[in-house]
Amino acid sequence: MFEDHPMARDFEGFLGSSSRPAGSARNPQILRHLIADCPDCRARLGALGWSQQRLRLLTSRDGDSFREESFTSNAANGYDYEHAFAAVDRAVAALLTQEQPAEIPADALMAELLELPTNRQAPYVAGNIRFGSPPFVRLLINQSHAARYRNADQMLHLAGLARLAAESCTPEQAGNALRLADLQTRAWGQYGNALRVCGKPREAEDAFATAQARRPMGTGDPALRAWLFEKITPLYIFRERYEDAVALCEQAVQIYQELGENHLLASTLVQKAVACVYSGETTVAIRTLNQAIPLIDHEEDPHLLLAACHNLIRCYIDLGRPDQALLIYSETRDLYHEFDDALILLRALWQEGQLLRDLGHLRAAETALQRARTGFLKDNLIYEVALVSLDLASVYVKLGLIEELKETVTTTLPVFQALRVEQKTIASLLQLQQVADQEYQALELIRSLSSRIEPLARRSSAR
Repeated sequence: MFEDHPMARDFEGFLGSSSRPAGSARNPQILRHLIADCPDCRARLGALGWSQQRLRLLTSRDGDSFREESFTSNAANGYDYEHAFAAVDRAVAALLTQEQPAEIPADALMAELLELPTNRQAPYVAGNIRFGSPPFVRLLINQSHAARYRNADQMLHLAGLARLAAESCTPEQAGNALRLADLQTRAWGQYGNALRVCGKPREAEDAFATAQARRPMGTGDPALRAWLFEKITPLYIFRERYEDAVALCEQAVQIYQELGENHLLASTLVQKAVACVYSGETTVAIRTLNQAIPLIDHEEDPHLLLAACHNLIRCYIDLGRPDQALLIYSETRDLYHEFDDALILLRALWQEGQLLRDLGHLRAAETALQRARTGFLKDNLIYEVALVSLDLASVYVKLGLIEELKETVTTTLPVFQALRVEQKTIASLLQLQQVADQEYQALELIRSLSSRIEPLARRSSAR
């Protein structure tokens, strides 16, 4: 291990500003100690209140490994590591640099903007350096994120404003060029996520590509890296790139674990579980959700807790374990009623109908599924209508109600046609009427139809 350990005053200079002449020559030595996991220096750093995990991740520079063994062996061969230490030094210094105080508070800028009609706000922000204030950009990003369940169009509008404001920001306003790149990465990442939520995957891919291009130009902040991975994951799920989605989640999980960010860790674990559900890894999804749920802050994000429980119930339904699914549903049913979102309540009703069907309460299942189907029809959610109609058809098969089954097929046919599914899928739906009195064949046909429609439904929704 190295000798000549940095003292508290050295760390204070290092963490405060590496631009001080007295500290700049000392900083590479400090970095050597930190990169080499010097326990004495880590203890002194902790005493100053600095997050050791975050600094360690930062000094690793996106996973590049710098260790004393490597340094020692290569130093003997005359390799100059000063450029590597200088790069990390610049990144740490940039991350710790204070941004320029905003001339106008973010709330005041927002109030000024809201005086304009919505269609005039974007041109007003674009290229206007006053709106390039980092606090204002962060306010727009946070408000966009908060609108994701309430109003997808508003989410996209606010994210678009954040992107324009971030592009108007100067290095001086952000503190330096590296911090500006971080700010722009976050703005473009939020914009990409909003585009995905609004059903614009191609545009979302372009926005995420811009965010990914900006990120290496920034400080290398590990928290930002994990955040961006979490935002990109749902797009990978949408594109049915499940292995890539899981891989991104696992990288984000590792970062959040080391930073001690339990709520963000939980959110990423839920994303990973969703990818596992769609890829058929139901048992892995259950294990992942059970790991996530205890970490979720119900007060901070009740939607996340609901999503985790909803997917856990679905997993047990898929595994043919309705008793376990019902137990969880009974324990979490009140969660659904914490929201006044009609779509959430419809999905709860749909899931209740599936559970009742699988438990053999067929008449009760029929009632729940009919109500859910009516609600989805009213909201013109045709993918959901198609799927819940197939669930209703399975109930009629089990009840032996042939005429009701045929009527359900007849009313569902226009829905399938509106989805523009393949002709063979239409033919399979019509075939249900021919095998209505043959339970096994009819249920197998319904399962096959559901497996064809469900991927299309995923492409139409999701937050």
